[in-house]
Amino acid sequence: MLYKIASSVAFYCQRCGKIQIFDIPFFSGKTENILRCENCSHKIASVSVKYKGIEIETHCSVCKNKNSFMYPIKNLKKNSFEKIFCNKDDFELGYIGRRESISEFLDYTQAEYEAVYANDDFLNNQQVLLEAVNRVHDLVKSGSVICPCESHYFSATIEDDAIVLECKNCESFAIIPAKISKDLKQIKKGMNLKFFKSKKSKIHFTPR
Repeated sequence: MLYKIASSVAFYCQRCGKIQIFDIPFFSGKTENILRCENCSHKIASVSVKYKGIEIETHCSVCKNKNSFMYPIKNLKKNSFEKIFCNKDDFELGYIGRRESISEFLDYTQAEYEAVYANDDFLNNQQVLLEAVNRVHDLVKSGSVICPCESHYFSATIEDDAIVLECKNCESFAIIPAKISKDLKQIKKGMNLKFFKSKKSKIHFTPR
């Protein structure tokens, strides 16, 4: 029997948080298959089918580590699916194995998740907050955010439905709302930020 699909993988988009399932063909005519998010077009991973098995490369948004995995095809066929974790901090990145098994597992976990938050807008708010964090990170990294003291170096804290940026030089801070989709439109280059005096710090977004 000739198999057309080597395996399937499911990854969480490191930008918008959506999870998607992709089929990995044995013969695609490409040495490398780039997997992109259907929601925001962000590159999720690169996948290659080689004689040793399926090679996957992907980044972890938490620790920024570049992960490389090799899965022998014969081993994948023995198991329904397995979880993919970051090599550095064990953050869950996705799944690999049979499509039907992955889909069944995701449907179950989604149903459980929605049952917990069925009476509020938790899911939508979390997606907005995740996108806001990514946008703020990109702006700080590019040097587009400037403190009144002229520093470009900030740390950040996520507090409720907002992101708090703190200047590492003078400890002034600015509050960036991140609750609804409309808030995302304000997070852009040249946005007007009002800084106050205080000290807050949890997550570091230091430009490289």
